[in-house]
Amino acid sequence: MGASISRRYKYGMRPKKYFKNKVMPEMKETFAILGFSYQHAYTLFKAFIEIDFDNSAEITVVEFHKFLGLKPSRFSERIFGILDLDESGALEFNEFVIGIWNFCTYDALLITKFAFDIFDIDDLGKLQMAECEALIRMVYDEADADPDLMKKIDADNDGEITIDEFADLIRRQPQILQPAFDMQRALRAKCFGAKYWEIATEKRKEDFAGYDSLANSSWESIQKILLIKEKEREEQAKREQEEFVAEAHERMTEHKEKKTEQFSEQQARREKTLARIRSKELPEEKDERENWESFAECKVNMESDCEFSRLAWRIDERQIMWDLIDKLKEMHEVTMNAQEARDLSLAEGPDGDAKAEAYLKTKAGKKKIKFDTTVCYANMIHRNWAKGNALQRVLTPMFKPEVEGQVTYLARFVRRWACGNKGDLDIAYTEAVGTTRSSYHKQERERTIDHYLDLRKQAEQDFKDLVTEVIELFGTRNTRWEKLYDSNAKRGQEYYYYNWKIGKTTACKDGEDPAICEVCDEEIEAVDFKCFNCNTLRSNVNQPKYHGRTPLDQLMEVTYLNAKENDLSALDQKKKDEDEELQMDMEDDEAEGFLGRAMRSTRKFKRSFRKSYGGKKIADIGSSVTRTFRKSIDKG
Repeated sequence: MGASISRRYKYGMRPKKYFKNKVMPEMKETFAILGFSYQHAYTLFKAFIEIDFDNSAEITVVEFHKFLGLKPSRFSERIFGILDLDESGALEFNEFVIGIWNFCTYDALLITKFAFDIFDIDDLGKLQMAECEALIRMVYDEADADPDLMKKIDADNDGEITIDEFADLIRRQPQILQPAFDMQRALRAKCFGAKYWEIATEKRKEDFAGYDSLANSSWESIQKILLIKEKEREEQAKREQEEFVAEAHERMTEHKEKKTEQFSEQQARREKTLARIRSKELPEEKDERENWESFAECKVNMESDCEFSRLAWRIDERQIMWDLIDKLKEMHEVTMNAQEARDLSLAEGPDGDAKAEAYLKTKAGKKKIKFDTTVCYANMIHRNWAKGNALQRVLTPMFKPEVEGQVTYLARFVRRWACGNKGDLDIAYTEAVGTTRSSYHKQERERTIDHYLDLRKQAEQDFKDLVTEVIELFGTRNTRWEKLYDSNAKRGQEYYYYNWKIGKTTACKDGEDPAICEVCDEEIEAVDFKCFNCNTLRSNVNQPKYHGRTPLDQLMEVTYLNAKENDLSALDQKKKDEDEELQMDMEDDEAEGFLGRAMRSTRKFKRSFRKSYGGKKIADIGSSVTRTFRKSIDKG
């Protein structure tokens, strides 16, 4: 059964592909219920194709008998008709599978019931003698029934026989239904063999004994069997789904608990590590941390309300805060220098060696060692072959790469395929390990230096931001303006600014602080886009306090363009002067004697002198120095 099928089946597909793509998805559940494995189901399908030679996807009664190798009879045709569930006159594959399983798993009692059900049309559980005679004639395919056999059937001469009487008779004389047993034996032999079906029959008795009772017809039994199996599979699938959800929920809960426990352990380790680091804190780090704490305390004091009676304390607190900022900036640089020195010593000390050893065991480290081994081996060959025979001296340059630290194709070939001298390879490997370790230490050192370079840049920006923040909140170091609090003022007017040098008071309008110039410490009017006292544009701190009609961006852009034009004019004039001086130098080069050289030296001195004063002419420089001198005398 199930010989190789070479022809194509429906839709031009090979049987195996058709079974996998078409049959299996539709009948997978049925195969599972009936206990057919994938291979058994495919074997039945191949048998079905052998019978269905015309590719009609149906088996006729003639093809069915030819497959069994039996002579058609009225009984066998009746069995075929019962297998044909839709009464189409032909068996489809699903009918073929269910019918074979049902008929081949019958024991003697179920075959008896099967034959009895054929003629018990009214489902009364009784057969008249005429029906019994028709049953015997159909089973033996004869015109007349044996009279002696008929007498044995109706032992009580009541003219009818029940299913119990008929079953008891067949147990005592099974030869009465011998043709039915012969048909089952032939079908079993064609499909998997008698041993397979004996095991399936026993399983059917164990699983479905209640559904194969005498109260049910054969096809009622198989339908109930399929139904109960389907329900069991659905319930099993539901249980498995519930178990899966429960397990998933349990795993998720365990995962959350584990993560929580790991987080707690991690936090504990961090606290322990922090305590250990604090205990081994550098003196510079300790000093800086203490000064940051002092600065935080000073900042809190500056944020508190201050009345006029405590003005002197506020002035002193401001100076302390700015002194702390300058001191912190210097201390942070000292601290980073100490930290960098510590990390560099760690990178090159025992910790660095441990990291290097761990790196050598990684995939990247092994790859680097392999490359360095090839480099060292190529250098070794280059040194040795330079003193070798004529051929070696000719090949020696081919082992020297154009760029140091690389390898040539010949070196790779010799290292990989020629296998070289094992002693030389071991020496090259040892040297490569040392080279890789040294390279790792060097990279760690460079990485540490780059890291602290980035930290210094970030620290510089952080201190700039800190200065901007402090100026915005409390003013510059040299400001004479202090924000004071008046507890007796009306609501919304409690705060005001007081210039203790000139005794000027400015109220905070609508809760907004006045704009104070950070350069000259003068108040900038709300409608002014710059400080006209020192001709300085509003800073980022004072820009939000502008309330003029013209947008501040436009005014600042015009000012910027004017300044840029002035700078360009100055550059053009400077370039013109340089061109004139260059022309004069060229003319002096043509002059002969001491006078020409003296004139060139004089002009070079003038150019260098002007550059040191921003490109101004000597006459202008003299005037500027004179004005500065007079101002200092006037102030004195």
